[in-house]
Amino acid sequence: MALPRPHHGRGVSVRMISGRDIGAPASPAACRCAAGDALPAHLREGCLNHLSDLGGFEAVANEELRRGFARNLVTPPPAASNLFGKVHGGYLMYLVDVTACMAGYTLGKRNVTQQTSLNFIRGVEVGDRVAVEARAVHDGSSTALVEARIVDSAGRTCVLATVGLFFVGPVDPLAPPPAPYFPRNPGIGQGAGIAPA
Repeated sequence: MALPRPHHGRGVSVRMISGRDIGAPASPAACRCAAGDALPAHLREGCLNHLSDLGGFEAVANEELRRGFARNLVTPPPAASNLFGKVHGGYLMYLVDVTACMAGYTLGKRNVTQQTSLNFIRGVEVGDRVAVEARAVHDGSSTALVEARIVDSAGRTCVLATVGLFFVGPVDPLAPPPAPYFPRNPGIGQGAGIAPA
């Protein structure tokens, strides 16, 4: 059975292979400890609250692109928060991944992420304007190594990362660029020196 395409919109139910909606409450029998004891309700419900839709991806805008470098800006909205009111680590990882792949694409090579290592140094506040920068430090024949960081509006580094990219082929300058997996967000083409799509 093929997996459904993911969707990051709020309120959208994504179906698992078993056919059970992620948003549907789990049965108490499904929430057992290894020893067979039921988890206390407060632990079970707290854990299940982690399974929420994550949004805010449409808020990302590009500011700069040049060979081996990409810089995106975003003000994470409440839809990008975790249970504790900070920006969700998965959202930050998405920002690093996308920006690193953009830096790889500027080298004229189609790429996919092969490995990522993130160091979360400090929390990112919802509503704070942050910059995500990625710079290729190695451009090999089949892989690239990209260093990325997320910096808050006070200039403090919040996330440091390295991203290994695998090249799947050259970018054909005569072919149209690949269609976006999801519709482009409103920030595309708003950056310095970048023409709107």
